[in-house]
Amino acid sequence: MSVFDEPAEEPDQIRDQLRQLFRYRALLVLGLVLGLLGGGAVSLLGGSTYTATGEVVVHAISTAPFEAGGVSADKQISMGTERQIAQSASVASAAAKSLRIGTDPATLQRDLRVSNPPETQTLMFEYSADSADRASSLVNAFVHAYLDYRQDAAAQRIDKTVSKLGTELKPLQEQRKVLDRRIAGASGSGRATDESERSNLVSEIADLQGRISSLKSLDTTPGDIVRKGDPPAFPSSPGLTLLLLAGAVIGLVLGILAAWVRSVLEPRVRSVADVQDNLRAPVLGILPRRQGGTELLEVGRGGRGNRAEAYRTIAFRLVHDQRFAGRGSLLIVAPRENADAVSVAVNLAAAFAEIGNDILLVEADLRTPRLAQRLPVHPGHGRPVPGSWADGERLAVDAGVDGRFDLLPGREVPNPARTLSSPQFARLLNAPSGPNENVVVITGPLLSHADGLAVAKQAAGVVVVCDLNEVRRDDLDRVWELITGAGGHILGAVLDKGSRGPSLRRLSDGGPTHRKRGRRAPAAAAAPPQLPGPPPPGAGPAPVGRGPLDADTTSLRR
Repeated sequence: MSVFDEPAEEPDQIRDQLRQLFRYRALLVLGLVLGLLGGGAVSLLGGSTYTATGEVVVHAISTAPFEAGGVSADKQISMGTERQIAQSASVASAAAKSLRIGTDPATLQRDLRVSNPPETQTLMFEYSADSADRASSLVNAFVHAYLDYRQDAAAQRIDKTVSKLGTELKPLQEQRKVLDRRIAGASGSGRATDESERSNLVSEIADLQGRISSLKSLDTTPGDIVRKGDPPAFPSSPGLTLLLLAGAVIGLVLGILAAWVRSVLEPRVRSVADVQDNLRAPVLGILPRRQGGTELLEVGRGGRGNRAEAYRTIAFRLVHDQRFAGRGSLLIVAPRENADAVSVAVNLAAAFAEIGNDILLVEADLRTPRLAQRLPVHPGHGRPVPGSWADGERLAVDAGVDGRFDLLPGREVPNPARTLSSPQFARLLNAPSGPNENVVVITGPLLSHADGLAVAKQAAGVVVVCDLNEVRRDDLDRVWELITGAGGHILGAVLDKGSRGPSLRRLSDGGPTHRKRGRRAPAAAAAPPQLPGPPPPGAGPAPVGRGPLDADTTSLRR
């Protein structure tokens, strides 16, 4: 197989991936909208949260500073322990009692945060509530409850120590009184001994009394409040704008993820590269979207729009394609019914006639033929041969200023596959009457029945018509397998963007879609074609591919 495309560069691959994602615009928009709604719901249901902050510098309180062993009072503080005390249930209970609220202390503790900045003796109290005043009152209550708890604990330790020293002092004082009486009634060496003992006792009593006095005069201030928990002016929780922005970003990310998953799981082709990869053939052209009300024959009869020019470009490319040039027959076929292969076949025939070739358009759809009813036809040449559809009468199709071409209309037969495999049809395809004559054949969908395969193995080349928004990858793989297995040769694909018109599927898939075509009425039930009368005596057969029909030709419409 020949190489028809150079490998894509990395920027092209990135652009192609972005295009595939933006095909699913509805998923992106849906994710964005859901994110905005989620952010708004969080803002409305959650409400604003206010956080008040208070700071305390903790002081060391030693009940026996003279026993500290030379260690400074600052080194006697464990800030981790103090932080645990500040968050304890005892402090929470005292805070609730001071505010005279019946809230469970455990509930109050959930919204309290106490931290200790490194290398400091500072405790930072933070309390979050649904109002600024409540947050302020609760954080101040916790600060004061902590300081009160610490001061009460220090006072209790001092009282306990003083009581213990007083217990030790009382027997010493009693003993001194006894010695005082003995010294008063004694004389000589006994008196000197008692006085020496009394002196030691007085010194010991003085030491205990000094310790008691030091403890009673000890400063029990637990700490200083360096920052009061004033009511915050602004909420600490994200505002509505920030929540909406965060929701939009999250929703957009989720939408992109959903679009990516959708593109990965999408069974239909989403790019020209997909068609080329699955069909193993180049894309000959892409037809623009069809405007509403456009006739079947767009080339030649006033057709100067984008679609007509696209048909001309495809025809020019085929004429100069070495795989097809000089060979007579071309099969136009679609994988399934959603691609309008009939329109492509008719307009390519008109474009070939415009170039100057003699064209015979063969309607090989022998099941529901109706092409003659949709084209402006005129009696052509040839007489019907009984039992032979391939040798039947041909009609001339008026292609306007671009000339005319012949049409061999379809006819319902009992066995279409046998008719298309007959020697008469093979002779029609492979034995053109002139060097510039080409045969363009149109059949029904290839995957619906085997009629197309009977033609593909005899035609010089096959052009596959795909609806860019409907064709599936596995359908293209199947078409390639069937045509190459039957001995046919795929020249390329023509992609049709279909008709305009928004729909729910177009919004979700990012592209237009065709409506399902209903079954047409049988040919017998349709209005009969209004053919003009026979040509005047002496007039020869109308030339093919040389000029427009006479002015009195009656065009047949669908």
